Amino acid sequence: MNANIGMLCPVAATISSYAAGGSPNYGTGKVLAEAVGAALTWDRADGHFYGDDVELDSENGILGYSLEFEPSGLKDDARAYILGETVQTGEYSVTEDASPDVGFGYVRVMRTTGTAGIETSYEGWWFYKLKFGVTREETRTKERNIAWRTPTLTGIGSGIQKEAGGKLHFAIHKTFSSAADAIAYVKAKAGIS
Repeated sequence: MNANIGMLCPVAATISSYAAGGSPNYGTGKVLAEAVGAALTWDRADGHFYGDDVELDSENGILGYSLEFEPSGLKDDARAYILGETVQTGEYSVTEDASPDVGFGYVRVMRTTGTAGIETSYEGWWFYKLKFGVTREETRTKERNIAWRTPTLTGIGSGIQKEAGGKLHFAIHKTFSSAADAIAYVKAKAGIS
């Protein structure tokens, strides 16, 4: 068994520069908020080659991905940071500009079958390059039964070419036995000391 039971420490860092054949350079990142959830969808090629009425080969390589991230809410500075809002005299302006490219990471809490029975492990995930946006936000009156509402950010991810002419890399992950080590891992990827 290796089942997900939680999520911790969502972090992001804006990409300050990137050229094919190397890794992105990130600015100092930030912890965005508490994590509520994330849903990752890989966009895969779906090619099938037939001959003599049978499938001879197929292709399902990764082309990109989308990541829906639900934070516990975004404070003004975190929202401006990840969505590219401009700040002038204490006001946050939503403009026509595209959101910045960012690296994004979080920790997945896992329940795993180990040598000593059921154990908890922690997966640190880092996605090299995404562009987040908010397409819908809902605000309602307070009613008898409170419905907690937070925005969902949709990130469209693309690959980076770490070696000239090499494969595209989309994400990296590592498993740890302690939450502190996994959190330190994603914070280090985001340049958070």
